[in-house]
Amino acid sequence: TMNAADAQHGVVYGMPAEQYHLTPAMSNSALGALKRSPRHYWAEYLSPERPERDQTPAMFAGTLAHCAVLEADAMAARYIVVPEHAPRRPTAAQLAAKKPSIDSQAAMAWWSDFNAQASGRLIVTAEQYSTTRQQIAAVLAVPELAALLKDGRPEVSFFWMDPETGVHCKARADHVHRLADGRVILLDLKTTSDASPQQFGRSVWNFGYHRQDAWYSRGYELASGDQVAAFVFGVVTSDYPFIAVPYLLDDAAKAMGTQECRDLLATYAQCKAADYWPAYGTGVQLLSLPAWAK
Repeated sequence: TMNAADAQHGVVYGMPAEQYHLTPAMSNSALGALKRSPRHYWAEYLSPERPERDQTPAMFAGTLAHCAVLEADAMAARYIVVPEHAPRRPTAAQLAAKKPSIDSQAAMAWWSDFNAQASGRLIVTAEQYSTTRQQIAAVLAVPELAALLKDGRPEVSFFWMDPETGVHCKARADHVHRLADGRVILLDLKTTSDASPQQFGRSVWNFGYHRQDAWYSRGYELASGDQVAAFVFGVVTSDYPFIAVPYLLDDAAKAMGTQECRDLLATYAQCKAADYWPAYGTGVQLLSLPAWAK
C-alpha cells in the first residue's frame, strides 16, 4: 500500500471517490469512450469544452445500492431518507405563489426544515430506500455473495503502469476479499433490470464488463503483486422480485476482454503520441450494409 499523495503505483485503501476520479490515469470507463472512437475519448476527457455529466436516476439508484451493500456504515453520513408521512414537496408554482394556501405553507415549512437537517446529504425517497433494503436482503441471501462481503475491504483504488505501452492506469474495485492462500477475489456489484443469463450476458457485451474483468484483474495483480483468483459480478435486480446472482465470466469472454484492453491501450498510446484523435478513420469512407442486412 502507499499514501494517497503518491497515487502512481500500488493499492490505496480509503481514498475518497472524488480524489480517485481526479487522479489522471487511464480507466476502464475511459477505454469505453475510446472504443467508440478516439474522438469520443478526446471529447469526454481532454476537450476544454466538455460538459458536466448529469447523474441519471438509474445512476443514483446504483450508487445508493453500492453504498448500502458495500459501505453500510457510511449510509447515514451520505444519505437522508424522507419519512413516509412527509408532505408532498412544494412545486415551483407553489413556491412562487403570492398567497400560498395553508397546506402549501405547512409543506414549505416542513421541507425547509428537512432540507436544513439534510445539510449536504443526498435525499432518498421512502420508495428508493425500500428498494435498497430489499436489494441488500437479496444479495445477502446468496451464500457465496454473503461470504465474500462478510470479510474484505470496500472501494479499493489501485494504480499501475501498463508494461506494454507505459500508460499510467487506474481502477477502483467495489470489494476486495482475501483468501487464506493470499490470493484475492474482486467483487463488482451491478444493478440491472434483468439478471437472467441471456439478458445480463447482453449487458456484459453492451457495457464492456468483459473488458472491466480483464482490466481490474490484471491491474490489481500489477499494482499489488497478489494473484486474483476470480472476478465475481454480484448482479442484483432494480425492482421486485429482487433477485441476486453471482456470475463469473467464462474463459472466452475473459480472453476477449484481455484482447480489447490491449488493442485499446495501443490505440491510445498512438493517438497520444501523435496528439491526433480521429473519429472513424480519415477522408471519404466506404460504407457497406451491416451483415444482418445481407
